[in-house]
Amino acid sequence: MANYNLSLNKKIISHQMLNKLSHLWKKTAQKQGDNFIFISQSNFNKTKQSAIRNLYYHNFQLIINPDLQALLLVEKQINDFYSQVTISFSYQEIKKFYEKIKPVLSLQCNKKIQDNLSKIKENNNLAETFIVEVLEIFSNPLDLEEKYHKNVLIDDSPIETILQNRIQQEEILHTLTQKIQDNIDLKPIIQSTIEQVQSLLKIDRLLVYQINVPSKNNGEQLFIDTVTYETKASEEITSLLNFSESDCFKNINTQDKYAEDFILIVNDIDNCNLDSCLSDVMRELKVKAKIAIPIVVKHKIWALLIAHQCDKVRTWHDNEIKFLKHISEYLAVAVYQYDYYQQLQDQKKALEKQVEKKAKQLQDALILAEVAQQSKSEFLGSISHELRTPLTCIIGLSGTLLHWSKDGADNVLTPEKQTRYLKIIQDNGRKLLQLINNILDFTEIESGKYLLNIDGVSLNNICKMVLLYGLEIARNKGVMVQMDYQIDDEGDLFYADGERLYQILLNLVDNAIKFTGAGGEVVLRVWREGNQAVFQVEDTGIGIGQEQLPLLFTKFQQLENYRTRTNPGTGLGLALTKHLVELHGGIIEVESMIDKGSSFTVYLPNSDSSSLIRQQQRSNVLDSEGNKTVVVICEDDEIGTFLCELLTAANYQVIWLFDAIDAVSKIELINPRAIILEQNQSVSLALAMEIKALSAPNVYLMVIRDEISGQDWEQLSNFGVDEYLLKPLQPRILLKKINRVMG
Repeated sequence: MANYNLSLNKKIISHQMLNKLSHLWKKTAQKQGDNFIFISQSNFNKTKQSAIRNLYYHNFQLIINPDLQALLLVEKQINDFYSQVTISFSYQEIKKFYEKIKPVLSLQCNKKIQDNLSKIKENNNLAETFIVEVLEIFSNPLDLEEKYHKNVLIDDSPIETILQNRIQQEEILHTLTQKIQDNIDLKPIIQSTIEQVQSLLKIDRLLVYQINVPSKNNGEQLFIDTVTYETKASEEITSLLNFSESDCFKNINTQDKYAEDFILIVNDIDNCNLDSCLSDVMRELKVKAKIAIPIVVKHKIWALLIAHQCDKVRTWHDNEIKFLKHISEYLAVAVYQYDYYQQLQDQKKALEKQVEKKAKQLQDALILAEVAQQSKSEFLGSISHELRTPLTCIIGLSGTLLHWSKDGADNVLTPEKQTRYLKIIQDNGRKLLQLINNILDFTEIESGKYLLNIDGVSLNNICKMVLLYGLEIARNKGVMVQMDYQIDDEGDLFYADGERLYQILLNLVDNAIKFTGAGGEVVLRVWREGNQAVFQVEDTGIGIGQEQLPLLFTKFQQLENYRTRTNPGTGLGLALTKHLVELHGGIIEVESMIDKGSSFTVYLPNSDSSSLIRQQQRSNVLDSEGNKTVVVICEDDEIGTFLCELLTAANYQVIWLFDAIDAVSKIELINPRAIILEQNQSVSLALAMEIKALSAPNVYLMVIRDEISGQDWEQLSNFGVDEYLLKPLQPRILLKKINRVMG
């Protein structure tokens, strides 16, 4: 919501300047058309005008629009030439004024105003342009008649000198306005302005004493009050740049030392009621007279504009004091606009980084999709090849047997040959069954539907069955298969899914034999390390290149092309093996060298609590495949960026929505698992309830608050809030809560 928090309170201005401001309000409203709400006292009948005057308002003009909110309030008429006015662009102050005049407005007008107040835009140029035009009116030189009535002749200076001085003051203000409008960097604006003011008023030293300036001491971040800008009449005058007064008022916060309307005027240091400590500091700095005026930004003192006279005492005239006050007000506008501009730049950079990050993520996703598509094509080619070979054998041999078994055919097949054919058919049928089982197992595990059946098994028996199978298939290839079993009888009992443990070892041994040539060797080693069993399958085969090791456990991945490879396989064996190992809570490692062979090592933990393992497996599988989308609804850039970076690093998919009202229409489409809502003045409990109502039943709603009481939490719970976070956010607590609700 755009809120400039800029107000000029209780200013005494001439009727000539008031007419210019009034014309600006009317001209702006007419230029923008019917969408602008423009209200002035002249719109009402005498009865309602009298009611408004009873509120101590002489006259007013009010503009309310999503692009601009501006109030020109004439509080009282001083005399025939001057009036006291307040000009405000603050959303809160304008809304407060509207609430006072609301009873005298029509229902239609009130509805239109409320609609416009609800659509206040975040950023716009119209408000900035309008503010600059107001400042230009204030900075335009007064005509001679007005200067005469101003009665600035408070000293014995000739009127020509006074008028010339006043013109130069207005020129400085006009130049300052132009620089603010041109978005010039803050430092040159302040430095050039104080140099012009010092020269015009013939001040010995003019400086800006800035509050809470960031500083580092031995790596520690500190905030100090110090002189950041300075200009002097001559080099003989001591420089106070970077000077910091820390002895006086040690136990008082700087913001508490000075009120917003604080002005310190000292004509003679030796004849004033100044604090003794501060008087001593001034004498030490050789200051005879001084003025200190606060530069207030967003209702906080940003700095003090301080004028020093060092060579002699000085009586500060009213026109000089008012001019310095104007300078401090204009500098406050410059500081506010610079901070606002920097905030916009930071937001722009943050958005650019997010766009770059999202573009990189999209690019990575595209690459992954292309790789997945290629792997899928490779898998379909492999599976077709693996199915075709045994099916061809089965169909061919069964057809031969069928042909020679017909009546009248000369049966030239001996019983031995028929038996061999039937065995070949049986072996190929088993291969097909194993292939289909692998595919079904992998599908079940990936979908999160598979749970282990943990029970006590004999490691020795399982390894012997794997060895027998390995000896049978290795005999035809001329490969030697051995087992090195290093576990005694006491350690033989092991809690695991026996069927899946057999499948793990069988896949590893089968894979080792497949890639080991005639005369090679495959060894299955088994031993215990504490509470875990270790299985190692080592071969003297062709080995695997280091660049291909990361692809070993990828589904549908074969290191040889299915059209040219010499070894069969679908690319599911090792991927399925890795999943089964991880379901047991174990890990699998591989070491390999080209032409030297490979070594696969599996570490499986032992557990005698099957229910615990089943719960862990269910949690792990479902978590890995579940919805991990978190929507962050937050207007604060710092909090939003912190949440996005932390949750993204924790492998959650984060979507950041700035506007809470706009987020309502998007929640149902995004379908998140959790919503984190920063609750501030613009985010009501009713809005939180609406967001919760539009979400899926299992979506968790968390709110961020500055503080919370038991009564607050009860109210939040009634509105559908499931959890809360307190500022400042603690990463450990945040992740603990989000992990719990996501689980």
